[in-house]
Amino acid sequence: MAMNIPLKALVRLAAAVATLALMSCTKAPSAPASSDAARQHSNPNGIDWIDGDVSAAFAAAKTAHKPILLYWGAVWCPPCQQLKSTVFTRSDFIAKSRSFVAVHLDGDDAGAQKLGEEFRVSGYPTMVVLDADRHELMRIAGGMDLSLYATVLDTALADLEPVDTLLTTVDKGSALTSGPCRRLAFNGWEPSADDESATNAHLAQQLSAAAALCPAEARLEKSRLQIFAASFATEAESDTLKAGGAPSAALRARVEAVGQILTEGTAALRVADALQILDENFFRAVKASPGADAWLARFTKVMDGAAVDPNFAEADQLGALGSKLTAIKTIKGAVPAGAARAASARVAAALAGRQIPYVRSGIINAVLPIYEVLGQNEQAYTMVQGELAKTDTPYYYKADLGDLAESLGKKSEAIKWFSEGYAEARGPATRFQWGAMYASSLLRLEPNNAGQIQSVTGQVLGELDGPDRIYRRARMRLARLDKALRKWNADTGKTHQAVIVDLRERMQNICVKIPAAEPARANCDAFLASA
Repeated sequence: MAMNIPLKALVRLAAAVATLALMSCTKAPSAPASSDAARQHSNPNGIDWIDGDVSAAFAAAKTAHKPILLYWGAVWCPPCQQLKSTVFTRSDFIAKSRSFVAVHLDGDDAGAQKLGEEFRVSGYPTMVVLDADRHELMRIAGGMDLSLYATVLDTALADLEPVDTLLTTVDKGSALTSGPCRRLAFNGWEPSADDESATNAHLAQQLSAAAALCPAEARLEKSRLQIFAASFATEAESDTLKAGGAPSAALRARVEAVGQILTEGTAALRVADALQILDENFFRAVKASPGADAWLARFTKVMDGAAVDPNFAEADQLGALGSKLTAIKTIKGAVPAGAARAASARVAAALAGRQIPYVRSGIINAVLPIYEVLGQNEQAYTMVQGELAKTDTPYYYKADLGDLAESLGKKSEAIKWFSEGYAEARGPATRFQWGAMYASSLLRLEPNNAGQIQSVTGQVLGELDGPDRIYRRARMRLARLDKALRKWNADTGKTHQAVIVDLRERMQNICVKIPAAEPARANCDAFLASA
């Protein structure tokens, strides 16, 4: 689960982070998510949320001389629902939240995407602590031992120096005291959205340097920082690793550093949430490094411990199981039959439990990657269909069903699910996200159906016709849609050039409504330019 999607543990999405996205179209656009829905999602407990009005929250923070606790989420997001059911209901967290001005921002609120750009948040859920002047103090990572969340808020309150300032201290080589060290170690780091390779490589170096600058007694913090450094170093080399290339000497050194952490028994279990950040590409680097079998045995032992540790939510326990299986399959080539049977039994037991809907959605999100690594997509397909009647946001699961049907070669069913998901999606940001996925599925599954591709993509682009919509999340998806359309046209010798021109013109009709000085204008104008 990766909170703030900091990472794979929170967002299947991630791989993270995720599959936070989906698709479809055919019916008329639905009404945006209401503020009542957002309020119901975030605020049935004791936290005094300000819903949606960020300006009012910062004004209140200045008056009260308090920092801001910003929660960015979405009504359909399973990791958000898990956070609500496991963290926001804890009495210690509720009590600590009163030292902040707590503001909840739903991704479909008016202006939310532009604010996401300002605060550099793109994944749901994200919790960010800011001062009253809008400087970021820290992000709060997810998947942790549940008792740690209130403690991390204490850490933020004790040291109100912006996290960027702390990194500047690291760059200068200055020693870190325990407070700043803890702030960095429990920050919810996200992969860079822009200039990814260079930025991620630099952040890996900074976090590794921070580990060395922490006090000797801060072993837990040093371990977390080394794991985060390994994750970002992997992100920087992900294309090479995915293509079967060898890891750099620097990345092999990080594999060795994580391997040393895994030898530390109980101390290693205390950083199990951070270890779940490590993904398939990192395990490819492990496979190419000396001592891979011993490394895997240690990792397996720690993940087995996390999978039964009551200090973690059940979905996070299942996330540990999924991480273990992914590591085994990547490094060894296959999951042994005994391990597969045990994993299947654990999944069956989790699914048989009687959970409230918010808890249930997190568990479904955690077991789907387990089905995938075990090659049990047919079982997953049946299971997810059974969840449609149990959720208030079935369009979320229809995206999963589209992905699963596509993996099973059921093309017409996949398109049906993607289409229904888009038709049912609520809220401007969500509709564009689902719609972009639907349009992309047509490019993959029905590339010769140019008329349908043109019609659907045109409708999807129309979701961006409104104020403050082409920011962070949307612009990243728009860039991916641009790339997919260009490839589709190029693969057929540019026989679909007329469709490209038409879609470009439709987008330009949206772009001219955006002031030239707005950053969104450049992103808009770039769509299919010179294609």
